[in-house]
Amino acid sequence: MAKPLLELQSITKSFGPKVANDNISLSVLPGRIHALVGENGAGKTTLMTMIAGTAQPDAGTIVFDGRAVEIANPQKASALGIGMVHQHFKLVPSLTVAANVFLARELTTKRGTLDTAAMESEVSELSKRFGLAIDPRAKIASLSVGLRQRVEVLKALSHDTRLLILDEPTAVLTPGETDELFIVMRSLAEKGCAVVFISHKLGEVLEIADEITVIRDGRTIGTLPNVGLSQADIAQMMVGREVLLRINHTPADPGDPVLSVDDLTVIDDRGVTVLDHLSLTVCAGEIVGIAGVEGNGQSELAAAIAGMQSIDSGKFTLAGTDITTAGVAGRRAAGLAYIPEDRDAVGSGPALSVAENVVPTHLTPPIARHGWLSSRAMNAFTRDLISEFDVRDASPATPIGTLSGGNVQKVIIAREFTSNPELLLVSQPTRGVDVGAMEFVHNAIVSRRDRGAGVLLLSADLSEVMSLSDRLLVMYRGQIIAEFTQESMSEAAVGLAMAGVRPSADKVRAAEEKRARAAERVHTAVADPGAAVTRTRAKQTAANRSSAQGNRPGRARGAAGEPTNEPLARRLGRTGRALVRGSIAPVAAVVIALLIGMVIIVALGQDPVVAYKQLFFSSFQSPQGIGALIAQFIPLAVLSAAVIISFRAGFFNIGGEGQLYIGAFAGAWAGFTFTSLPGPVVTLIALTLGLVGGMVWGMIPGALLAFWRVNIIVTTLMMSTIAILFTGYLVTGPFYDPTAGLAASRKITPDALFTMFSPEYGIGIDLLVALVAVLVLGLVLTRSVWGLKVRQLGELNRFAEYTGVNPKAMSVQVMAISGAVSGLAGAIFVLGPNGGRFLQTFSPGYGFLGITVALLARLNPWAAIVAAAFYANMMAGSNSMQVYASVPFPLVSVIQGIIILLITAVFVIDRRTRQKVLAMLHLRRPEGLSAGNTQVRDSAAADGTGSEARSDSRLERTLAPKPASGPPPQTAGASDGAGAGAGAGEKTGDAR
Repeated sequence: MAKPLLELQSITKSFGPKVANDNISLSVLPGRIHALVGENGAGKTTLMTMIAGTAQPDAGTIVFDGRAVEIANPQKASALGIGMVHQHFKLVPSLTVAANVFLARELTTKRGTLDTAAMESEVSELSKRFGLAIDPRAKIASLSVGLRQRVEVLKALSHDTRLLILDEPTAVLTPGETDELFIVMRSLAEKGCAVVFISHKLGEVLEIADEITVIRDGRTIGTLPNVGLSQADIAQMMVGREVLLRINHTPADPGDPVLSVDDLTVIDDRGVTVLDHLSLTVCAGEIVGIAGVEGNGQSELAAAIAGMQSIDSGKFTLAGTDITTAGVAGRRAAGLAYIPEDRDAVGSGPALSVAENVVPTHLTPPIARHGWLSSRAMNAFTRDLISEFDVRDASPATPIGTLSGGNVQKVIIAREFTSNPELLLVSQPTRGVDVGAMEFVHNAIVSRRDRGAGVLLLSADLSEVMSLSDRLLVMYRGQIIAEFTQESMSEAAVGLAMAGVRPSADKVRAAEEKRARAAERVHTAVADPGAAVTRTRAKQTAANRSSAQGNRPGRARGAAGEPTNEPLARRLGRTGRALVRGSIAPVAAVVIALLIGMVIIVALGQDPVVAYKQLFFSSFQSPQGIGALIAQFIPLAVLSAAVIISFRAGFFNIGGEGQLYIGAFAGAWAGFTFTSLPGPVVTLIALTLGLVGGMVWGMIPGALLAFWRVNIIVTTLMMSTIAILFTGYLVTGPFYDPTAGLAASRKITPDALFTMFSPEYGIGIDLLVALVAVLVLGLVLTRSVWGLKVRQLGELNRFAEYTGVNPKAMSVQVMAISGAVSGLAGAIFVLGPNGGRFLQTFSPGYGFLGITVALLARLNPWAAIVAAAFYANMMAGSNSMQVYASVPFPLVSVIQGIIILLITAVFVIDRRTRQKVLAMLHLRRPEGLSAGNTQVRDSAAADGTGSEARSDSRLERTLAPKPASGPPPQTAGASDGAGAGAGAGEKTGDAR
């Protein structure tokens, strides 16, 4: 019996309370293909990342080639001869094949320049040795998905690889490309290489694997030889219950057309015609499938029907209504429900709760009344859907990004199905979904058809789309090239059409023969079925049993999530824990900043205890000190609320200072102009004009971003500078008051100034107005329909647009309100006890300090009140620190800057760590976050929304009309048509 090349002995890995791998043991033999299967979140990818060196086990031993090893990093794994091809390609599109293969270990000449010829020669030699023909000079961007897969395999094999790990390698391959990959895998095994194959497609697992290990809930359920196993056997081990793999396809009873697409043409932003005069019809009560190699216009077709892709010509008719010019919301109102292919970037807001992901398309009573959300109704509705659709490990308050892919898909299906659509548009419904969830999704689609809805299904999984479809259309280069019924379709015929070859009897026969020859080459003849195979069934704990039993839909309500009537004490406890968790980072940042400040004070030769005593407690030693604190608190609290509104929507509005100045001058102008009116009327006019002035100043950058994609950081900063210069001109020119002795306006009529309840302590109406403004904004953000749209937009993906939110309109609205609140802060200041007129130097930088307060509050409107009081106290105490402790006033600015730096750093580290952990757990795959984006992402811990703010760089792309992304259509040439068809084999109806 051969000696194992890789042995995992009692491997355990945890991420906080989540145990990803629990005492896992398995052996991989050289020259064998070892399949690793399990549901999403079972721990497969986490286990492989430890072998590949991107994570380390908490316990257990990795034995490679007979000796225990510690694989500390990917470089160590490469040195051992371990290569891994990840599910999501890690290639640089602008570089050549050779440059990608040798990325970060480039060959150089004696002069130190890149030796391109040597790298290309090495790649050519590798491709010949392993049968992976490819042009080393080709740019990655020009390659099809299948060829990119070859590059990844070559990259992994370029290290003298002895163990190759393939993570879901066939997820985006055509049948022909899958066959070619299997031939390469078998060839590698014959040369002594060990191959670990991770896949959800059980038919492929049985076709290629020698041994199969099943993992469930982080534990090894068993390792068995391929011989004698069926898909049903593997599926039952994966989920702990019997799984129906074959769809019971009953004949359809089509009714009237519900969708007509006529002469649709779409040209993308590269000038490529991705949809070319395409027409199709979907009737009520039927499933029409769309098959084709990815990149032939399927994504653009789905987006165009949903209203998320601009078109060049064509017409859409939905349930008798022309929806060609309708937006997303209008199409939903006409009866469209859409399950998109990208769960993370389109179908959900990963940082939002399950409830906040469910209700955006159900904003009618009792969930929403008169623009306000009912938390009770939201939670009840969400709990019902969690129970009905069997969403695991979820409650209404659970962030959806922490759920497995299958459970996220269930949430999306639940949301879309409950709208009772006329047309259900489904794109890639089971991509990345495990076999248990796959069964649920398939049955849900068929049940919706049986209830009378028309279904348009787009899927790259040929077996899936063939087994579900009543009619099957094949797309090639943006056109419908073939149509099949259940009686006429076969994988060979459909595979030919996918390659652009119109199927005929002779061509189909040739494709089937080629498929048979390929099957012989990858035949899994196990010489010794019992060799090195163990059956290590884990104990079925109570948790395992409940997991297995809980997979059946129709459980009692509340089993899937929190109880229907959660006790008040439990809700308060959860809120308290969220508050504590949310306060850790800000408190840590403040403490570190104060420690650094202490070092500076000591370096100045002063006593830090005395200095900090004056800084933090001098304000409370006299009425004047409290008055100074309140005077600083009012503008900081209001401006931080303005910042929170914009940041939570994803807009980096750094122009609050200018909006504050415009509002202050507008309020002062009203105060010294309308002197003949009663004082309270003048006060109201001043507040209104201040609000309007700030609103206009904020709306301009919002409109520039929405309609012309002008960078909002640049425009808000520019508008802020203009505002300060403009008001400076006004108070030194037309509205200059020579009696002021400074650059200032005339005095506001005394009757318009705010009444002071306690002049000694600085308590007056201005404090009440500020608190009311902050509280109203907090309620709007957390409890209103508009606030929910703001938080959706703040996800910075296409989720808001997908649910019917108009990103352009919202960008203008958010910036207008943010500017209005900033302007209101200015008007409040000039009407308060420290105002009385507009002074050009009235602000020490309140607009920028408001950003600091908002970040310190983690963009939580309620926490902002506390953060504003903390900052105001520091500012009020800084003078005392300078006078009584001989510490310069600018030290406070230094401490503030350090706090900003630390808070931002903590958020970035927290975000990156969270994404890495979730990726390892295979729970969430964040999309589209580039390392180059300068963005701020902050959790609103206390209100449980988890909303985040980032810079506008990606938001600009969100606001612009966006054709679906991707490379130009890539297909096999006509000569490869037989291969594509042959890769499919005969139709089985199995959910692979």
